[in-house]
Amino acid sequence: MKQHNKKLTRRKVIQSLGLSAMAIPALHLLGCGKEDGTSSATDMSSEDMNAAADMGSGDDAGQDQGEVSGVGWATGGTAAMVALANYPDPFASESASTCTLTCAATIGPCHTTSPEQVDVSDGWDGLPVRLALRVVNEECEPVEGVILEIWHTNHEGIYSGDITDMCNDVEEYKPLLFFRGYQRTDADGRVYFNTCYPGWYTSRVVHIHFRIMTGDYDASDSATAEVISQLFFTDELNSEIFTEHEKYKEYGLPDTQLDTDNVVGGEDDPSPYILDIEKMEDGVMLASKTIVLQSSSDSSCTMSGAGGGGMMGGPGGPPGGF
Repeated sequence: MKQHNKKLTRRKVIQSLGLSAMAIPALHLLGCGKEDGTSSATDMSSEDMNAAADMGSGDDAGQDQGEVSGVGWATGGTAAMVALANYPDPFASESASTCTLTCAATIGPCHTTSPEQVDVSDGWDGLPVRLALRVVNEECEPVEGVILEIWHTNHEGIYSGDITDMCNDVEEYKPLLFFRGYQRTDADGRVYFNTCYPGWYTSRVVHIHFRIMTGDYDASDSATAEVISQLFFTDELNSEIFTEHEKYKEYGLPDTQLDTDNVVGGEDDPSPYILDIEKMEDGVMLASKTIVLQSSSDSSCTMSGAGGGGMMGGPGGPPGGF
């Protein structure tokens, strides 16, 4: 995939622009405990097994970051997932039995159509991430057959698609749909995506958008959704990646951290939004989270900064809040 080296002039455009808040979904989401198990068990759907076969497999099972501390983070995009079939089940050890409420966020101006696919990278380079998400109900029972859609930037901090220049002002990227995709949850309530670590842009901590829908996939921003929200990485991990990784360090450290982010920064406890991370033996990042759907209207909530303003800047990306 051709990489774009332009230092984004969108900053100047965005500095004179602002956005009003987008609609907030009526239903909400919960985070069900913390998934930090490091079991070597492999639990993959038939689609995932096929994807693993396509990418090749290794002889060694993945381990947590501490156990492979001598291994650096991989580069080369999803093609570097050479031991995919042996990655551990991130949900094998569920330490918490209660569900912690987290809240909805706006869909933002950077959403557009997502293809149905496991590998959302479109061949882009970057730190490969195996993203494992599990959807359960309020009793922490798996929810099968719902659509889980994700979208995020490339390592440059730019979104794909024919969307506002605030999100993507690179003409050759407008016909593309990199780092966008959706799947339906399996019988265990799970979906797996092969992706790469996102980039950053001014006023936003590094994040991944997601939306959960029932019925048929509807690409429109106004489509009925069970929840629209975002997932994050720790400040320490962002600092490590943007200081040391060859594909990210040229962009410098993010100018925003969790406590100053205009979406999650107002939360007393951001942990329900933070992905659980393990480093695999091939240097791939295994990121996971359990999402608990809740439909009760008496516990409605919105993330503190979900309608927040702020402006986009460099190294690229859309206005704050999105």
